[in-house]
Amino acid sequence: MSHHHESPEHTVSDPRDHDSDKGVLATQTAVEGDVEAREQQSASDGVFNSKRALWGFLVLCFSTGPVSGMSSTYASAAILSAANVLGHQAGTNKPCPRRGTNINCVVKFGAGEIDYASYTLYLRAISRATEGVLAIITAGIADYSDYRKTMMMTSIFLFGVLALPFAGLTGENYSHLTALSVLYCALTTVQGIYTVIEGSYIPIFMRSTGWFRTSVVGRSDNSTEGRIWQKGVSVSVLALVSSNVGALAALIIGIILVYGRGSYVAVGYFNYLLAITIAGCMTILFAILGHWLLPNVQGKKLERPRDALTLPIRNWVRLIRHAPRYSEAFKLCIGWVLWNTGYSNHLSIIGSLFLQVTGISRSSGVYSVWSFMSVILACVGSLGFMFMYPRVRLPVKAWAYTLLVINILCVLWGCIGMSPHVTIGYKHGAEFWVEQVLFMSTSSALRAYNRAIYSSLIPRNAEAQFFGLEITLDLATGWINPLVMGVIQDRTHNLRFPMIPNLLLMLVALGFYYSVDMRKGIDQARIPLEY
Repeated sequence: MSHHHESPEHTVSDPRDHDSDKGVLATQTAVEGDVEAREQQSASDGVFNSKRALWGFLVLCFSTGPVSGMSSTYASAAILSAANVLGHQAGTNKPCPRRGTNINCVVKFGAGEIDYASYTLYLRAISRATEGVLAIITAGIADYSDYRKTMMMTSIFLFGVLALPFAGLTGENYSHLTALSVLYCALTTVQGIYTVIEGSYIPIFMRSTGWFRTSVVGRSDNSTEGRIWQKGVSVSVLALVSSNVGALAALIIGIILVYGRGSYVAVGYFNYLLAITIAGCMTILFAILGHWLLPNVQGKKLERPRDALTLPIRNWVRLIRHAPRYSEAFKLCIGWVLWNTGYSNHLSIIGSLFLQVTGISRSSGVYSVWSFMSVILACVGSLGFMFMYPRVRLPVKAWAYTLLVINILCVLWGCIGMSPHVTIGYKHGAEFWVEQVLFMSTSSALRAYNRAIYSSLIPRNAEAQFFGLEITLDLATGWINPLVMGVIQDRTHNLRFPMIPNLLLMLVALGFYYSVDMRKGIDQARIPLEY
């Protein structure tokens, strides 16, 4: 298929060359507006051709890392620990055991009682549903006017503020457990807002010509698509690494607290709570710096400001109506959503299972180190992918197959351990460390891959909406899957059974990745999204 007429969003040429291509640009972007609007857009792209813009973006990614890392590790661990303390063995008044491959422990939830591990799964289902609703609104309006940066900064500051009260919720009672649960759900909900907008910046950097034009990352392929993907991979990886480094900084503080203030036996799970509050302070401070460094993005003009309230609904109706026009982007997005749902829910299960097997009452130090290593391995995985991508001559989709199959094998290993007669399947401490090396490194690389490749399949001026599509589609699997896992756990009291839905989701995701036609998708992305 011919590619002689390159659209500006899919080249990495110098913006000064755009003048000679005005005839082509006028034809390709007639729907987007007049020549003046296009020149303003090129100037906006050029702003992101600076190191300051890149550093501002990376600092903001770093700022979200501390609270994000704490909410996914320490917050859930604190809730699980509190539920274990407050719960009792089903049918008795005996306290819950603190260690075992299968722990029989129930805790109050609403008008009844549920398995204590199901408690966090149900919270996850609730928070993912509210996250999806806000993501729909965010993605519907973030591409317009000056809303993008404002919405992202507001969500990041709120993300940090919500982490501050955790240190005061140290009471071993149901009122404090409820407060912890509400804050955990609020953190997950707000996280969806900045995740959508943060991802939308990647194609904006891909359209600029700045920092990575002559880097070694751009040497593997002379084609336009190759250069786009290499730059997208670079920005995507650095964003993930920056966020992970922020999480590492907070986790180091957590480890110091655990080993400096006393063991779990002495201070309970309160070290987790104090670490979350400190992480909130870090998020707010670095967000201020990132806000100063990152330039604003001039989005599409909002013709009638009074229609802003109905804008998200109207935009989503238009986007769904044009789904056949961007079929490959939609297929990749569905595969990404299914994998991400299985991946994130596996993380929550494997963390709870690790605490069970190693002992809730004596593993706070080990759990802190384990959480720290998971982030280290995520950094290694994504940086390793950025290093290997231009040097290992694999078809672009072969990367997805390789990384996803390793993920599938890690989840399958847990399913093998469902039978009490099988001695493997995350029943020994060593298995968790091997799983962590394989699962975290490949998952981080696959996440960077997804964001970079997806960016090459979406049209200009619809970045936030298409990245919001990932969370919007996650409305279904995102909250239903942990709900199903919670029901399964409540019936079986065995955290390996809830791994089955995650395994099925990843297998279906593999099929969607296989169905994507990259060449066709790039051609489709040259068609502006009509409004």
